[in-house]
Amino acid sequence: MLKNLSKRKIITIFTIVLLIINIFIACFIFLDIQVISAPETEVFIDIVEVNSEEIILDAKLKMFNSNSFTISIKDFTVTSLNYDNEELGKLTIKGGSIPSDSSKEFSETETITLKDSSNLAIIKNRISGKISVTLLGFITKTIPIDVMVITSVEKIFDSIDIPDFDVKAYLTNLSEDGLEFSAEVGVYNPTDLIYNVNELFLDFKTDEGVSVGNVKVTGGVVEPKKTCVFYSDGIVSYEAFNAQVLTLELTGVAGAKIAGISKNVSISTDASLVIPDIKEFVFGGEEIDFRIPVQFKLRLRGIVSNVGFSIYNPSNISLFGDNLKCKLYRVDGEKMTLLGEATMEECPIQAGERKCVKTQIIIPYFKFLFSGSLRLLPNWIVLRIEGDFFIAGTRQAFPLALNAYVDPTVIREKDFH
Repeated sequence: MLKNLSKRKIITIFTIVLLIINIFIACFIFLDIQVISAPETEVFIDIVEVNSEEIILDAKLKMFNSNSFTISIKDFTVTSLNYDNEELGKLTIKGGSIPSDSSKEFSETETITLKDSSNLAIIKNRISGKISVTLLGFITKTIPIDVMVITSVEKIFDSIDIPDFDVKAYLTNLSEDGLEFSAEVGVYNPTDLIYNVNELFLDFKTDEGVSVGNVKVTGGVVEPKKTCVFYSDGIVSYEAFNAQVLTLELTGVAGAKIAGISKNVSISTDASLVIPDIKEFVFGGEEIDFRIPVQFKLRLRGIVSNVGFSIYNPSNISLFGDNLKCKLYRVDGEKMTLLGEATMEECPIQAGERKCVKTQIIIPYFKFLFSGSLRLLPNWIVLRIEGDFFIAGTRQAFPLALNAYVDPTVIREKDFH
């Protein structure tokens, strides 16, 4: 009887002790919940690389444990979602322990494979995991963490390099319509994206800002880290010869695409083109054949000079001679005296044609014989042709001045004796 009573007391006392312990632990845990602080957490999701097929994300968790005891974090999961909450990729950040009043950084890299259906205006990154604290050596308390971080994909375009453009143009030929040219636009793509280059326009302007021609350059696809050259040709007007240097202004649009996002960038660059001498360009280094036939006849009223001016046009455009004047001089040593002059008729010359214009100058005997320095006959008779040759149908001209020297003894031998 006493033995049974003693056993009951022991069991009762043991039960009461366990109840007190449980109540104490429960109170401790309850009180501890009030004092345990979740770590200060900073989340960084950075886009470190982008190409036409992938986006590489760098996920970092920086935590500071402000508690007076060590806490542990278990594996954190970062799930990347597009705008429509479709999963793009997932990564796990390995955990660890953080001592009291200390900070620690955890990081991992994720690669997202792009699809044409991906709506990547933004990337939503859901970070989830647990923070645990061990109490009394065997009681573990966990605090869940669930964070959403939004990353804007569109902003990455602001830091992506745009293609480099190099513009060159070459004047190739002169036609009835204007000055023909060929243009080259070199495009280097320094990025890992594929660029589509289109809507390129090349405008030629004089130093006064007057447009003398333009052309559309058909572009295309420029692969990453490669250079493409696009060609075009056109015509600038003859007004280009009014300038010494033409400015080539290139404008257009280049577009890159990352999955569902397309980004266009405006292009604007310029280059210079030196205008060659119009005479050199018209004749292209070909030999120009000028002839100045002259015939002197003695008449009662004086010496009649029948003068001709013959020119061959080797170019492939029509020329027009105007303001042509013929002048005759006598030369006595260093002295040159004008004996007479006459205006020659206008002279249109087709490409590949020879044309001759004529005029007549009458020199009075008195003027011819006594305008020198006490000499009847000069050292030379100089026949000078002056004028302008225009590109037919334009105001573009180049001046012409030719001298022909005639031995005065021709007149003396033939006509005086």
